[in-house]
Amino acid sequence: MRWTWTAQVFFTLHTLTILMKVHSYAFYNGHLSETQRRLASLDKPGKVSMEAPIPYPEASPRRRSVARRASHHARSESISELREDLATELTSPLGNVTYPQNLTVVNYVDFVFCPTLCYELEYPRSKERRWIEIALKTLAVFGCIFLLTLTSEEFILPVLTEANIQLHSVSSVAEKALILAETISMLLFPFMITFLLVFLVIFEYVLGAFAELTCFADRHFYSDWWNSCDWLEFSREWNIPVHHFLRRHVYFPSLSNFSKPVAMFITFLVSAIAHELVMSCITKKLRGYGFLAMMLQLPIVAVQKSKYVRGKTTLNTHKAKS
Repeated sequence: MRWTWTAQVFFTLHTLTILMKVHSYAFYNGHLSETQRRLASLDKPGKVSMEAPIPYPEASPRRRSVARRASHHARSESISELREDLATELTSPLGNVTYPQNLTVVNYVDFVFCPTLCYELEYPRSKERRWIEIALKTLAVFGCIFLLTLTSEEFILPVLTEANIQLHSVSSVAEKALILAETISMLLFPFMITFLLVFLVIFEYVLGAFAELTCFADRHFYSDWWNSCDWLEFSREWNIPVHHFLRRHVYFPSLSNFSKPVAMFITFLVSAIAHELVMSCITKKLRGYGFLAMMLQLPIVAVQKSKYVRGKTTLNTHKAKS
């Protein structure tokens, strides 16, 4: 069966999304299961470990509740304090759901449709669905897809096809370099339009529509990434759902065995592999360009964090845009 590149990208992105959701659901509930086992062991006779429970990394710092107390000590002072810490870890920050009450089919299906990649016992909810808003966002999705198709078919693919023909018709390195430079200059504006349209479709309209359908109150899917002064700030703010997933399920688990630079490298590596997979669906070739472009951010980050560039906002901004 021959799929178009749009169908391949759609299927790939949804597959990656489901895989990340299943991973988050399984690992977080596994952590809660172990916490419940420790809580139950307090009622049994015998030696009890007084090590304080390790709180699972927060999915979103914005949803942190002041009522949720995390122990900063290696050991609890008493059985009652340990019991309280374990019970707190098993309860949602809003206080309405306690493990294992969440282990239902309805809860899992709700999580699948919620516009988030990180599983929580409970999410903040809006009071009602705005059906007009859902209809408008749905229309906007189809409008943006039409513009995306028009841009790629009229302003990107013809340029690439012509460049491919020209590159095969010349032999000198200078002529090939000139053709590549001309092609890149012609593709800069269409690619920028494509990026902005894809961003609008995913983060403003699709996620916004699912947030309305599920009454998901946290609509913080992106920040003002256009004002970013360095690569790390940009990577944190342009795709917040994925950033929260990588932070919670890749970066923090890596810190338990590796140093911060190695944990950051592993996080970028996982992200780069996913980006290369999507790029290979578009180009139908596995060349490693997307992977290389993602991994090249690490030396740029190292330069921006050096004493010569750190704190110099103007210079950092130029490097981030280059």
